[in-house]
Amino acid sequence: MSKFDYETFFGGYDNFAVSKEKYTKEQAIELYCVEHSIPKDRKIAITNAFVRHRVGWNEDNERCCVWWLEYKEHSRSCPVYAFHEVLNEMPRELESEYEWIDVKGGEG
Repeated sequence: MSKFDYETFFGGYDNFAVSKEKYTKEQAIELYCVEHSIPKDRKIAITNAFVRHRVGWNEDNERCCVWWLEYKEHSRSCPVYAFHEVLNEMPRELESEYEWIDVKGGEG
């Protein structure tokens, strides 16, 4: 089992990931809504993804060894639920990859 639990990510389409090895889908949704203070009556999008702890280059072109959110499985990948808040229309090429969920609770 991976050491990954959950984390916020920057610089990509999805901004949060929760381990599928440690949390159910319902627990992951609740974690995302609480950690990101998602207001009531908003939509969130969830997809299947992976995280991997490795060396890479961040958005500031600095070399770092951190968890990276990825959309293809590699050796040592941990399966995750990946999230983002739906603020406008999703690009058509991504629609089939995501499940949209209406948030009924949360902050706000």
